[in-house]
Amino acid sequence: MSTKNKVEKLAILGGERAVKNPPHEKWIKVTDKVKKAVMDLMDSQVIRIADASGIIAEFESDFSKMVGTNYGLAMSCGTVALHSAYFAVGIGPGDEVIVPTYTWHASINPIMHCSATPVFCDIDPNSLTADPDDIERKITSKTKAISITHVWGNVCNMDRIVDIVGRHKIALIEDCSHAHGASWQGKKVGSFGDAGCFSLHGNKAVSGGECGIVTTNSPEIFDKIVLLGLFGRKKTGCNEEINKVGEMSLGVKYRPHPWAIAMANEDLKRLPELNKKRTENYNYINGLLRECSGIEVIEPIPGAIRGGYLNFKFKLSKKVVDIVNRECVVEAMVAEGVPAAVDRYSVFPYKYGLLHYAPLYTTFDRRSIGGCFYDPTLTKEEEEKYKQTPFLPNAQDIAGRLIETPAFIDVTTGSLEEICMAIIKVMKNIKYLVDH
Repeated sequence: MSTKNKVEKLAILGGERAVKNPPHEKWIKVTDKVKKAVMDLMDSQVIRIADASGIIAEFESDFSKMVGTNYGLAMSCGTVALHSAYFAVGIGPGDEVIVPTYTWHASINPIMHCSATPVFCDIDPNSLTADPDDIERKITSKTKAISITHVWGNVCNMDRIVDIVGRHKIALIEDCSHAHGASWQGKKVGSFGDAGCFSLHGNKAVSGGECGIVTTNSPEIFDKIVLLGLFGRKKTGCNEEINKVGEMSLGVKYRPHPWAIAMANEDLKRLPELNKKRTENYNYINGLLRECSGIEVIEPIPGAIRGGYLNFKFKLSKKVVDIVNRECVVEAMVAEGVPAAVDRYSVFPYKYGLLHYAPLYTTFDRRSIGGCFYDPTLTKEEEEKYKQTPFLPNAQDIAGRLIETPAFIDVTTGSLEEICMAIIKVMKNIKYLVDH
């Protein structure tokens, strides 16, 4: 056997591992500046902030300036940011909210907290974001809002989305949890809708471990969010009815911990650098994989600038998955030293998966658990209609083809090249995986 043939033999079949220098991520989340910011609060005995002062006020001001909105309200997590937004635009029993099937379930569940019903739409096959054509097909007399996700930092076609909500006079909620700092035609995500919702959880681009933020230009929405879950905050006073409540609130405590916001505040200062590095790395990876047979790269829609990212994604071609399943391809890539995984939002049998298949939104009887998690106005016929799984061809096709890698920040170009060459090696030898 020649040396060339030995090198090309897949590692999973006994060949030499392609990646010799695995990527070492040098980007540190908890820096000395983060530690100092948190310790300064501890040393000052600051363990809670109920009003808009101190680190909370600083972060809200800087974040809303970054997004380009008049208001920012720091929250305890992204899920409650979404619940607050749905509540503030008036979602309730008898309402439908159109949502993409390809997103995290936290985008959906707060709709049920409002006793409303999620209606799932398809996705654009190239950007993985909500498909405007299918959104418009799903609009009925019950549609009260659209909730879109700028998934993995890919920006939705906001010209189309804004046009749709304007013509149909419905609310728009942006889930920007993966897309901190992303923009459309020069305008930042989180500033197009009635409210923009950002998770600041875990490994998000801007993170406090567990917290979130809502951005809006509406004083009315601001006051309703304060009324729901931010007791101790001063309202704008724009709504006479809300003013009658006085200092009271509805009792949901959605305030963030100031230590978490201190960490997020330091992350926010580094966001431009993080997005620059991730964009360069993703462009480099796509540049090497774009011409690889069997691979389809994920490109931004013209006019969009990605941000945040969370993970990098690429697709296997239909031709490849017709002869070998995605899981086997990922296994071969991992054997070569590639930090690849099956796309987490399309895992089957259901774990996260496409949400229009999830039992929670279809076969499960939410009336059986009581509380607010079902729409009491629905007839039996309407409930049966919502239980039917819609046909969403783009999402259903793509779900079995997506692969993810980490969203690299501070790694060497050489290690990225090795990863890409290893992926290309697998794709060149895909026929040998057929019987594996």
